[in-house]
Amino acid sequence: MTNHTAPQIRRRPDGSIDTTYHMAQGRMLRSKAAHDMAAAVTTPAPAKPAPRRTGFSALLARGPRAI
Repeated sequence: MTNHTAPQIRRRPDGSIDTTYHMAQGRMLRSKAAHDMAAAVTTPAPAKPAPRRTGFSALLARGPRAI
């Protein structure tokens, strides 16, 4: 089980919860999450190197002068 700490609730001088602040924080976190997901989808995967040829196929790949 993971231990979680309760977030601090920001309050106004009259003691009520500062909903404007908490809504802005939520929008900022959702925006960051959306940007991170979009970046993960649009970032191209790294190119894989071509497999190394061995044996007879390596001779054919080098051309007629290698034979």
